[in-house]
Amino acid sequence: MPLDRPIPAFYCCYLLRSTIRPSAVYVGSTPHPVRRLRQHNGEAKGGAVRTNRPSLRPWEMSCIVTGFPSHIAALQFEWAWQNPHITLHIPPESRIQHANQKKRSGQPKRPRHSVASLLSNLHLLLRVPSFSRWPLEVRFFSENVYKAWSKWCKTAAEPIRDSINIIQDFPTSDTASDDVLDNPSTEEAKLAHFITALAVDYSKERPHVEKGKNIVDFEREGACSICHNDLEHDAGFYTICPNLGCESVAHLTCLSQHFLKDEEDELVPVKGQCPTCKAEIIWVNVVRELSLRLRGQKEVEKLLKGKRVRKGKAVTASQAADIDDEEDEDDDDELVDEIELLRESDFAETDTVTGDTWHEIDTSDDSDSESIISNKSKAKQATSCTGIQALGLKTVIENTDSEAEI
Repeated sequence: MPLDRPIPAFYCCYLLRSTIRPSAVYVGSTPHPVRRLRQHNGEAKGGAVRTNRPSLRPWEMSCIVTGFPSHIAALQFEWAWQNPHITLHIPPESRIQHANQKKRSGQPKRPRHSVASLLSNLHLLLRVPSFSRWPLEVRFFSENVYKAWSKWCKTAAEPIRDSINIIQDFPTSDTASDDVLDNPSTEEAKLAHFITALAVDYSKERPHVEKGKNIVDFEREGACSICHNDLEHDAGFYTICPNLGCESVAHLTCLSQHFLKDEEDELVPVKGQCPTCKAEIIWVNVVRELSLRLRGQKEVEKLLKGKRVRKGKAVTASQAADIDDEEDEDDDDELVDEIELLRESDFAETDTVTGDTWHEIDTSDDSDSESIISNKSKAKQATSCTGIQALGLKTVIENTDSEAEI
């Protein structure tokens, strides 16, 4: 099975906080935050042992980081967020937290985390060269946690890049406590979960995908809008402007250089101006459509198909959603075979039923190997090595032997 896959429609790292004991925090990653939260709260099968404690439920998903160019990229960020005391992505002189103790093995022991420490390290990770140019977005579902973030931003040594979006996605409250680490009320926890509105599929890409398919299928690539050389059909990496009224097509390298003309020291663009329609284009949007066109035949077919029919009968919208969810789980299971080629890295323990990963942040050195998952998923790990090559990003997998619980 090939490792190449399109840039994922959605994959996030998330910060979980207990609504009963806010000092209990947890970081994980998932392509399906709603389903994952239901698992953590015992409403669906699966989940992590430590989030299974009745004394900590319900959990709230306080914030998520999205926009990763691949599943591996998300796992890289997740591990660095969990292990800021040893991750190679943070220079030693820039570390906020340090390992003051050692395990029995002699390896550095992970410091105990809190909401404040995780947010401060998140801010730091968004500024380091490894991640600062990624098309990331931080979305807050908890007003209290967002206030803690804002407080840290005012004291941080440097601001994060303007290209990283910070989104408030919670019901505001005039009576919210000024102490951002106060216990969140049960009602607040219920209201804060606006995650159900997140688009975790490729539906937003459909107009761009349809246009690109039409151009390529009818061999209307024409000439590169930058170097003006003819674009031979099916003979290279060609980018297509996402604006529906523009049919600008260009070599991937030409568009990259066009976007980076004022940033000579950078390798990967963030955004730029279309050479034809002059509209601002986000680089990852262009490359995501390219990755779907080259690597995502299955995803494109699913995206563009019409009314769902099952066993000769029409299917309602809600039934179709359930079927799609089942298919998504099947797609995640396909990653199991691929991870066998990456086992040497051993940087994540993964639930192959959902494609999720989990790691305890604020407790002891105990392993999370007793996670509540199927026997099948206990024996395997899953992730995908996609999107990084298309974006021109370097894959750096850190050795996590120093953290037994990872």
